[in-house]
Amino acid sequence: MEKIKYGKKTIEYRVKRGKRKKTIAINITPTSQVLVLVPDFISRRDIGKIVKKKARWILEKQEFFRALAALYPEKEFISGEQILFLGRKYRLKVKQVQGGSAITPKLIGRRMFVSVSEGLSRIEKKKSIKDAVLKWYFSKSERIITKRVNRYSEFIGVKPMETKIKDQKKRWGSCSNNGILRFNWRIAIAPMSIIDYVVVHELCHLKIKNHSPDFWRLVSLAMPDYQKRRDWLKNNAGMFRL
Repeated sequence: MEKIKYGKKTIEYRVKRGKRKKTIAINITPTSQVLVLVPDFISRRDIGKIVKKKARWILEKQEFFRALAALYPEKEFISGEQILFLGRKYRLKVKQVQGGSAITPKLIGRRMFVSVSEGLSRIEKKKSIKDAVLKWYFSKSERIITKRVNRYSEFIGVKPMETKIKDQKKRWGSCSNNGILRFNWRIAIAPMSIIDYVVVHELCHLKIKNHSPDFWRLVSLAMPDYQKRRDWLKNNAGMFRL
């Protein structure tokens, strides 16, 4: 772990080098950790200078994520907690049963019901319930996104080679050079209009790989209000915290 001083503040950061990396990128994780991605030829001293130059921005980003964490604390997966699905709020209802692992959650009315073995410790129960809920989200995401991809691909005039659901930490979606689309399962937490934006965004990358004006014009043809949906994603990052 490297560090620099900025006024009275100390910024710690981790450096990750890569031969294929041509430019420097500084990423701030939701836990406020600083990761600097650099080409092999950049010296340690030069990396420190670049981090110091971006210190104010880094500190602002870290404060932003700390504020989000305070507003949206990590879930304990206990009865009464709020669970979001397609932008709607559900209350988690945990039922303790004898033996077995957590049962796949079910939505009934505005509640999400899940059962867990009563013989587990508090930490084990939390993990068991969380694993079951995340697996449920993953399954729902796969079904929903596949349908939305099929709907919008015809309108845009593209056909992906394959659609995959992944556990992506920083991206909502991605498009590979060979036409494979990957989507973050967490997007099922968001309203359908936001899922549609992410789907349209990646489908448009099948035609235009960059984020040039031509790309955004293509997005706007399929979704004239894309900017509003894009802003929603930026402003509501905390709600995806589990």
